[in-house]
Amino acid sequence: MPNAPEIHALIRLLDDDDKEVFAQVHSRLKSYGIEIIPDLEKAWADESNLLAHKRLEEIIHEIQFDDVLTQWKNWLYLDSPDLLTGAFLIARYHYPEIQWEAIQKKIHKIKQSIWLELNYNQTPLEQIQIFNQVFYSYHNFKGIQSSADYQDFCINNILDAKKGTSIAIGVLYQVLAQELNLPVYGVNLTRHFVLAFCKKNIFDFYGEQNLEREVMFYINPVNRGSIFSRTEIKDYLTKLGIEPQTIFFTPADNKAIIAEMLNNLIEIYEQQNRYERLNDLYKLLRLM
Repeated sequence: MPNAPEIHALIRLLDDDDKEVFAQVHSRLKSYGIEIIPDLEKAWADESNLLAHKRLEEIIHEIQFDDVLTQWKNWLYLDSPDLLTGAFLIARYHYPEIQWEAIQKKIHKIKQSIWLELNYNQTPLEQIQIFNQVFYSYHNFKGIQSSADYQDFCINNILDAKKGTSIAIGVLYQVLAQELNLPVYGVNLTRHFVLAFCKKNIFDFYGEQNLEREVMFYINPVNRGSIFSRTEIKDYLTKLGIEPQTIFFTPADNKAIIAEMLNNLIEIYEQQNRYERLNDLYKLLRLM
């Protein structure tokens, strides 16, 4: 447990002009880790000294980011990193207080409502139509093509606001579909994110098999789950003047999807010149 008297003494030294003193205080406070955050946040709310206030804010952010970074590394080193955890960690970077159990509970509730309507004797098209009816019409989820707001990429906000970018809504759609044993996988289509309904579950994304041949049809998570074909992807790429590549038609693994989400956020923060955010997200991306 944090040593309260020592923490309070260290916090009182945060406005010290001596760089060596501050370095020692900074190092000692960070050594306590995530458990010290409530004390630091209380001090930050009460602090009137601008220098101490700024330093508290920086230390809080560093400790929270270090915690996310540790969980990120643990996720990456798993044999099969799951999609929801990757999305959760990106959201937790932006919302340090969010709880895994709360996210799981909300997703389970949506899953149950879809499961009650699904009939596994139906065709894949019929199953997706049912899925879409519950997901978009009953739960009122909405996809937006693009956004300059990080909130539209965060799973907790998607579940609350019922809207998000194509990749954020697509990730939620994929998580729900796979929990319902529907072989739905994300496809990193340039400037967009779509989903593919496959003939079977995919366990090896890097084997010799041609994954594109496994795709039965594609799903647009922005346009209320509308169904489309490979030809329409080719037409889309032609309009953009982009040469068709295998990656634009092929199911992506979970790491590749989360990397694409990071790239989208990095592009937003580059446009906003938010260099602290950029440095953090580049650290996460480089680890991938």
